Amino acid sequence: MRKERAVRGHGTGTAVIPAERWRDEERGGVHALPVAAGIHLGTDRAGRPVSVPALGGTGTRIGVLGESLFGRLFALRLLAAGARVTASTRVPDQWSGVRLAAGDRLEFAEGEGIGDWPDRTPAPPTVESGPQALISDRRRPPPAASAAGPWRTVLHVTRAVPRHSRFWGGADAVLTLDAQFAPMAARVLGEDAGRLAAALAPGEIALFRPAAGTAEVLRPDVSPGETALLTPGTPQARRGG
Repeated sequence: MRKERAVRGHGTGTAVIPAERWRDEERGGVHALPVAAGIHLGTDRAGRPVSVPALGGTGTRIGVLGESLFGRLFALRLLAAGARVTASTRVPDQWSGVRLAAGDRLEFAEGEGIGDWPDRTPAPPTVESGPQALISDRRRPPPAASAAGPWRTVLHVTRAVPRHSRFWGGADAVLTLDAQFAPMAARVLGEDAGRLAAALAPGEIALFRPAAGTAEVLRPDVSPGETALLTPGTPQARRGG
């Protein structure tokens, strides 16, 4: 279809815009895609915010070398972002503060495995059950396929990674929470990663993105409210912040 229109110029006459062909039938090829999503972790040495991919339109596997407390912190942030969280944990009693904040959006997997997780269809935030997240501090990592599919995030936190783990071998992000885990970081990611982890100062953590071959050093940001929920029964928690 050819269209042309006249417009009045600054003088008394009119000008004709050159005709252009509008091909309305060729609207294909333009599609909306989910934007990259992430969970804030902290700030790097230059003061820039650092986040880890999660809750996006593709599944995300995150490996954490450290203590199980980090899994509970990450669960709080996933919940705040609209996810429903399932915990596969050796220490369910330590989740009492998270349970208080989560209500019915936190569930616990039975036994050593993850059962039929996810038992709800993962969806974007605010749609039906929303994104689904699994946090595990078991010795054995979750199946690598557990993160296959959109709107699901799986995190495994451990002090020692089993050899030949498919989950860790395909992790989208690996966090090393302390220099003491440098030997394990070297085994999982290579000697360069081990050297970077060994140089961490107290309070610093390293975020590795294996596919991109990049790493960042940061200090985690933990709010007083998060601290209270993660350490129920402490004087700070009893004061409410």
